[in-house]
Amino acid sequence: MKKILIVALPLVLIAVTAMGVGSWQAMQKVQTLPAYSIKVIAESLESRNAETFYKLVDVDKILSIAAEEIITAKINDELNSMTYSTLEISETYEKLKQDFIAASKNALENYFSVSKVKISDDSTEMQKWLIKSGVESCHIKSYSEPIVIDGLAHVKVYIHNSEMSFSFEVEISMERISENEWRIVNAKGFDGYFLGVKRGVDMKLASLNAPIQDKIAETFDVKKFSTEITEGDEYGFSKTLKISVDADFFSDKPIEKIIGRVVIDGRDGNIGITPFEIDINDKENGLNTFEINKVLNPFVKQDSDIMKRGLRKSKLSIEVTEIDYLDGTTLKEYDSLPGW
Repeated sequence: MKKILIVALPLVLIAVTAMGVGSWQAMQKVQTLPAYSIKVIAESLESRNAETFYKLVDVDKILSIAAEEIITAKINDELNSMTYSTLEISETYEKLKQDFIAASKNALENYFSVSKVKISDDSTEMQKWLIKSGVESCHIKSYSEPIVIDGLAHVKVYIHNSEMSFSFEVEISMERISENEWRIVNAKGFDGYFLGVKRGVDMKLASLNAPIQDKIAETFDVKKFSTEITEGDEYGFSKTLKISVDADFFSDKPIEKIIGRVVIDGRDGNIGITPFEIDINDKENGLNTFEINKVLNPFVKQDSDIMKRGLRKSKLSIEVTEIDYLDGTTLKEYDSLPGW
């Protein structure tokens, strides 16, 4: 049963399916408790009783919440607000949300009609993301006893994604709709699923890039750097962060340029990334000094903080991600997992 139903994981519905039988059997006759309704919901999924399931689960509400939390986390991670307008971000959000809801509804309907959940892997962005995220490998680790507060029953469900090796928690809320029935009407915690997938992807990407980073360091190894804040534009609004980098440079064939990023850990915990390119210009092998300039924008909070308070060296790092050779070959880190 789990294998079939887990595909719809982004819905809190999945959490409910695995709760059924087990520890609730002793409470089967206590029909007035929310635990009994959880058991009924689980049984409705096992028997593919759509009428009972939709009666006891506010599917539209839960799907909307799941979509909002996951897609908000996705957009915050992937979109740069300095690059995209508010309108573009809003349009992207609405498109992804509708894609997510449509894919999840279709998966649920497929299950009730043919006892098989199928998410297409060749259509929308969110359908592809759900499949690649390892949703089919998820299973329930544990759950809490229902706690009733102000008329609502709350249950915490702990779910593990085996493929990406992470766990996350979803809390569902239920309200009484009759003397013997409770309905799932709310949920929260789906953003934890996105963050778990992101961590899993980052770990796999780091493992893939480790040998490439070793080769890059053999060619261009940053030994130390110093920073200085100087005047920027002629009107005095911006300033320039000048970074002087000492690197041990060695290559047995001519290099055209070094590509990388300046990473700054902001005071508010946000990470700022600025790409850079260094033209080698026939530099000789050995220790060389290179200059990287970053324009500080007073309208960007992190840049503004640097302009006002300076920058601690421990908060800045120089990462080389690519070396381009004159013969057209490159040595480059993966910026995404193959297939993602």
